[in-house]
Formats: sequence, C-alpha cells, structure tokens
Amino acid sequence: FLYFGLVATVTVPYIYIVRMGLVEADRMGILGIFRHELFVTSLIVALPIGFMATGIIVVNNVRDRLTDIHAGKNTLAVRLGEKFARIEYMSLIIGSYVMLIPLSQWKLLSVVGTNATNYGLFLPLLSLPKAIEELKAMGYHGKDGAALNPHVGGTAKLQLMYCVLLVVGLLLIPF
Repeated sequence: FLYFGLVATVTVPYIYIVRMGLVEADRMGILGIFRHELFVTSLIVALPIGFMATGIIVVNNVRDRLTDIHAGKNTLAVRLGEKFARIEYMSLIIGSYVMLIPLSQWKLLSVVGTNATNYGLFLPLLSLPKAIEELKAMGYHGKDGAALNPHVGGTAKLQLMYCVLLVVGLLLIPF
C-alpha cells in the first residue's frame, strides 16, 4: 500500500514543491512540504489508488497462500488467514469508491472560488460493474487457487479503469 499507492503517487508533487520552492525550506523544513496543500491533496488522491494496487497483491496472496505456506512465505493471507485476506480485499476495493466522497468535497479539487462538490470525481463509479465482478470472485465463498488467476489481472484492469476515470474527472475541474 505504501509504495504502490502513496509513494508512487505523491513523489511527483513532492519533487515539484521542492524544485519550485513553494515552501521555504529554511523556515518550515520538511514539515512545510508535508503540510503544503498540493502535497496533502495528492496524498488524499493516492489513497484509493493505493487501495486498488494493494487489492491486486491480495488476490495474488489468496491464490498462492497454500504454496506460500510450504515455501515459508509470511504473507498476510498466510499469517492472518484466507477469511481475513478476503475481507481485506473487499475493504480495499469498496474503500476506493468510498474515498470518492471526500475527494469530491476537497477544496483544491473543487471549482476555483467555490466549495461546490466536484461531481466529475464520481466518474470512477462507472467501473463499478467490473468491481462487482471482482468482489464476487473474492467474496467469502469465492474462487480459490488457479481459479483466481483471471482475477489478479481483473483487479489490475479495474485499477486502470478507476484511475483513467479519476484522471478524466480531475481534468474536468475548471481552474
């Protein structure tokens, strides 16, 4: 979650803030960068993306958990069990869609000069049919083992759909 979601998403804004001198390093130091509105906004946008990326890893871990036990790998699916991993997956995917609510209300992502809800940021909801398909496969009595192979890629496709739709929604913001 940290690397594939947060680090991958907030690195560019972090470098931009530093290179453009948007924060006085002498006065505020590194905390000033972390408090900058652009950095905080990119962090908020990174959360649902990180949830989706982690979902891909969770499907893979559930699929491989029995061989991972024999190989001595300590994934969360091995350590905390299949039921936990399936609940984790559902929480991550559903959490990505729930995060659209605070994103749509976020000050920097609304129309300049207003506090209006940005309804364009709800475009990722168009990927819900694919999400439902993947959630069914990973549900409580869902598929297992090799039957999950298509759903590793399916969750990756879901993330791609979600992210493209989110970017379109971001591009619709009139600045």
